[in-house]
Amino acid sequence: MTQLTVERLFSSPSLNGTIPSHVRFSPDGTRVSYLANPPEDRERLDLYCYDVASATTRRLIDTSSQQASARLTAAEQADRERRRHFSTGVAHYDWLPDGERLCCTIDGAVYLLECTSQRLRAITPNGIRQTDLTASRAGRYLSYVRNGDLYIYDLELSREERLTDDASECISNGIAEFIAAEEMHRFDGHWWSANDRYLVFTRVDVSAIPVSYRYEFTAGELVAFPQRYPYAGAANATVKLGVFDLQTRSLRWIDYRNQADDYLARVNVGRDIVVVQSQSRNQRTLTVVAHPLADGIPRTLLTEQQPAWINLHNNFRFVGDDSTFLWTSERTGSSALYLYRHASPIKLGPDRGRVNEVVHADASQAWVLGWIEQPTEQHLYRVAYDTPGSFERLTPASGWHEATIDPTARWFVDRYSSVEQPVCLVLQSLQDTNQAKPLCANALTEGHPYHPYLADHVGCTFGRIIADDGQDLWYRLTLPHHPATHRIPVLVHVYGGPGVQRVRNEWMPLNHQLFAAAGLAVFELDNRGGGNRAKSFEDPIQGRLGNVEVDDQLAGIRFLQRQRWVDPNRIGVMGHSYGGFMSLMLLARSEGMIRAAVSTAPVTEWRLYDTHYTERYLDTPEANPGGYHASSAIAHIDTLRGALLLMHGMADDNVLFGNSTALMKALQDHRFGFELMLYPGAKHALQERSVAIHRYDTVLDFLRRKLLS
Repeated sequence: MTQLTVERLFSSPSLNGTIPSHVRFSPDGTRVSYLANPPEDRERLDLYCYDVASATTRRLIDTSSQQASARLTAAEQADRERRRHFSTGVAHYDWLPDGERLCCTIDGAVYLLECTSQRLRAITPNGIRQTDLTASRAGRYLSYVRNGDLYIYDLELSREERLTDDASECISNGIAEFIAAEEMHRFDGHWWSANDRYLVFTRVDVSAIPVSYRYEFTAGELVAFPQRYPYAGAANATVKLGVFDLQTRSLRWIDYRNQADDYLARVNVGRDIVVVQSQSRNQRTLTVVAHPLADGIPRTLLTEQQPAWINLHNNFRFVGDDSTFLWTSERTGSSALYLYRHASPIKLGPDRGRVNEVVHADASQAWVLGWIEQPTEQHLYRVAYDTPGSFERLTPASGWHEATIDPTARWFVDRYSSVEQPVCLVLQSLQDTNQAKPLCANALTEGHPYHPYLADHVGCTFGRIIADDGQDLWYRLTLPHHPATHRIPVLVHVYGGPGVQRVRNEWMPLNHQLFAAAGLAVFELDNRGGGNRAKSFEDPIQGRLGNVEVDDQLAGIRFLQRQRWVDPNRIGVMGHSYGGFMSLMLLARSEGMIRAAVSTAPVTEWRLYDTHYTERYLDTPEANPGGYHASSAIAHIDTLRGALLLMHGMADDNVLFGNSTALMKALQDHRFGFELMLYPGAKHALQERSVAIHRYDTVLDFLRRKLLS
């Protein structure tokens, strides 16, 4: 029997096997492409292609010979942090409409790949780095951003053209601003029209945001980075939306705001219009307006309003022409699908469950991801517009499914996992449910990296408890490896933040196996405020954070204490980011029920976090000073009980290191003893291999001393 170690968990090949990402079909639907880590390097992404007819896979791009040309630019570093993309190799790719070529970025350079010959040709000059590569929809151009300006490359003329020339310390073009990418999940800053005539792009000016300094500690120095961080209640960037006409060489600006401080939430370009979603600063109103690409009068397609906040999504989709589209809305309580024809909405699908994503649509039907029976699983459904009352489920296997549908609607790729199956890819026919081809089976058979550890692997169970307002709280429980003859200590692994769901029937993080091997049960509970549920489940956190979320986690702990196998005096909690905040709040409000807590990269003072995220739940500090005070972990120092391990990356640009230094000072002022581990040079994710290994060694040592001894 091979024992799992911390070092092996973070070494190559990945114990999760091959985990494909960025799955796409060629335009004619005959090939499936995806990025994946080669067995020899878990931190590199290569490009693979599966031929549907021959059922064969080949590697189109092997980046092992690519040498890093220069350090990442600040824009690249920011883009990777926002997308949570930390691998080397192929960073992004797109099919061109001819289906014979691909464009991609590798190490900041733009390349064109001829698929048949596998010839890879550099488009951009050596030593110059680009981001935000996009292939135009008709296939003539590539567009990308270099040093804050927007460029296009004419593939027919083999010529580069610079479209903007006003980039500066405060101005950038064609790239999403920090708030858009980090909090609104709008990662794009430019969009092509269908005929390649118009290029719509953002111009971001951050000069209204005062300069502050972020102090990053590395192994050898302290660096002060001037930044324009939009703290809660303060100014945001000014975002303009321009339409460049390549035929007339003219530029015009779209006035999309209802109020001066509205957010540019989403942009969709149709045949003749650009549809702009603008969100009010308080995030309770969203307007969707169609602006002509050429001069003309804009028209409002719909307006959404919510008493708490509006959740943004990417489910606006044209169907047939610019007057018919699909939309999802939570106006009746949970996310439902609507078909709009000439501004008249028709609700599609059943009244229960939730629609999460519109995957594909044509003139008669749509394919969506979501759930009907229970929120711990996600499935692919087909809905016909002429029979809107029911969904046809296309993924029979229990688990968590994500889908990519080919442009001809003959096939879909099911990216699937469950608690018993690591992520795998299956090519499934949309016409014949019995016709399926494995693309990446990732089966836990001999030869799989995790196979030697299967004998000691433990599964999990799911269950529900009831919140004080009667809503279901789902939990996932993993017991220790070996049956115990005594009561068992429990680690509550918490995130608890808004819009996030952790309790799913999917392949679990293998760090849980480390805790189980140490003799700990692991308990996860999705509290109110979390995602993939109805608005009534999310909205109770409005006005104060760390309140109902903590109430629900404490209800989970009381549930554990009632179990005969649990040692009620040895319960710990561990969390990262919002989970770090939750660990502190639980330690403060548990009245001694929690013996030890690990808090990593916690938000301790919400005035130190950004506008869009914080104000969504707390409004501004001026409008809700009591809510900000009650939501501060530092305000609850007096009631902290138990052992605390505090951890933070000293170059964190998301949850700034100042959150932990403020907490340290407050703990010292209150003579509260705690353990501390800091990581010089590490960002928020703490994903570097050496950092991850040391971090989990430290956590396990702490838990052994505080819960297992």
